[in-house]
Amino acid sequence: MLSRATHRPLRTRLSVLVTALCACAMAATALTWILSGDPAVIVIVELAGLAGVALVSTAVVRRELRPLEQAADTADAIATGDFGRRMVAADDAPTTEVGRLTDALNRMLGQIQASLAAREQSEDRMRQFVADASHELRTPLQSLRGYAELYQQGALPDTAAVDDAVARMLSEIHRMTRLVESMLMLARFDEQDDTEVEQVDLSRVVADSCRDATAVEPARPLHSRIEPGVTVLGDEAQLRGLLGNLLGNVRMHSGPGTPCHVDLVRAGSDVLLRVEDEGPGIPDHAVAHVFDRFYRADRGRSRASGGSGLGLPIVAAIAELHGGRVRLDSAPGRGTRVEVILPGRAA
Repeated sequence: MLSRATHRPLRTRLSVLVTALCACAMAATALTWILSGDPAVIVIVELAGLAGVALVSTAVVRRELRPLEQAADTADAIATGDFGRRMVAADDAPTTEVGRLTDALNRMLGQIQASLAAREQSEDRMRQFVADASHELRTPLQSLRGYAELYQQGALPDTAAVDDAVARMLSEIHRMTRLVESMLMLARFDEQDDTEVEQVDLSRVVADSCRDATAVEPARPLHSRIEPGVTVLGDEAQLRGLLGNLLGNVRMHSGPGTPCHVDLVRAGSDVLLRVEDEGPGIPDHAVAHVFDRFYRADRGRSRASGGSGLGLPIVAAIAELHGGRVRLDSAPGRGTRVEVILPGRAA
């Protein structure tokens, strides 16, 4: 542990040093006067003592203030935009004013640089999000424009052709609506630091979602294992959206006769929700990107079937808002398993 003396202010240390040097010079002069009595020798000793005091004081002050000169040079470099520069601390940085100032400025610069990097990443994500959204909306808009121009030009020969065109236009409108709603949902999640919480009977939510999925696809075998009385703190509407996206992914990426398994169990103090299908699985190169917004391993097929690449990102965002996390395991030919781990709550 550092002694109290090592924390004396710079002005105190310099005062003590100068006082000690002056005392030594005066003692040398007095000793010379006692031993010699020669006025010339006394004057020479006195002048030598004063010169020694001046030289030593100047050397010590320059050494103590040298870090400030280095700090000024570094500050000039930082002012020109070199935020990676750091101030060089003195050897006794933890114990001097200059050292503590250097350390504090370096921490402040680190925080500023981290904030700038985070802002730049946020801006990059926003630009990418806008570009992806524009790309996704361009295709249905082109389809709508194409069918409208065909109708305007009288290129639809009969009522059946008109009905088919209108049906296709409505399909594209519904797809754009779902896409915009998903984008707005993610935007709201990005702005939320937390979510409104209430005690949610997750067992009931999962059971309802499984019944809804069976009503949509009666031919799909859906096997559920739901532990009763499992509750969590959260937003019920968001949790239903999480289940809807997980089961929607199963419908979208596996055939209607492909079995699906849904499990809800307690896992210690947490709750484990597992949705697994026996579909074609996800290619190895795509597994690391499935939570990236708008990412699709097979863009052509996913667009044709209505996928937007936002389902799993929404699942991850909802899980994060509830203090949970998402795990995914998939490989070509052995299906896909998604696990959502949420903090549990005693019933």
